[in-house]
Amino acid sequence: MKKLVIYGGTSLISVELIKIYLKENYEFIVFSRNKENFISRIKNLNLDLKKFELYEVDLLNLEENLKIISEIKKNIQGVFWIAGETGDALSEYKDLNLAKKSIEINFLHPALIICKLISKLDINQDTFIAAVTSVAGLRGRKKNFFYGSAKSGMISFLSGLRQKFYGQISILTIIPGYMSTEKFHLNTPNFLVTNPEKSARIIYNAIKQKKEIIYINFFWRVIMFFISLIPEKIFKRLSF
Repeated sequence: MKKLVIYGGTSLISVELIKIYLKENYEFIVFSRNKENFISRIKNLNLDLKKFELYEVDLLNLEENLKIISEIKKNIQGVFWIAGETGDALSEYKDLNLAKKSIEINFLHPALIICKLISKLDINQDTFIAAVTSVAGLRGRKKNFFYGSAKSGMISFLSGLRQKFYGQISILTIIPGYMSTEKFHLNTPNFLVTNPEKSARIIYNAIKQKKEIIYINFFWRVIMFFISLIPEKIFKRLSF
């Protein structure tokens, strides 16, 4: 039986991906912060709980995560990393423990856990790792510089991983932009926002096509291209 690991099980994108891969007869090993929340979502969709092996974990507890993974049998086909936490740059600047937490949740622990998961992969032509990063990782901004730095590290980590496992594992870097989730409340133009169902379909197709880096929303590719062209002498004066 083919199995997928999903980190960030309560994410709406995770649920949509599960719906897609269930049609291909996959089973799932799901890690989430709230096991009951995930079970509730699955029951509401009338999905078979027997298809899921569930773990409630805190990403800050690296030792517990690695211990659980070490006990998983080596028959995993793919890994989805969808976990993360935006945080607040001002609070993190004032309290370095919060800054440390942001870096651990968004880069350090994901990188180490993914490395551990690789040892459990059943490597063949369809094996993949797909990880959600952020446009925040493409250029540092005062509004989220700890989070952005962590996501930048994650993007670089995936690039290095892609080179290390070239020809063995397909590594997909996902840059989502704004997502219409339960927690999304920004007053943002609709064309910059993508819903979870469409996002999951785009991710699924990208994996099948063995792409390396995708923007869920094309407009963000254009926006970040032009932002990358702004000289640092000018960029540092901007406030967006």
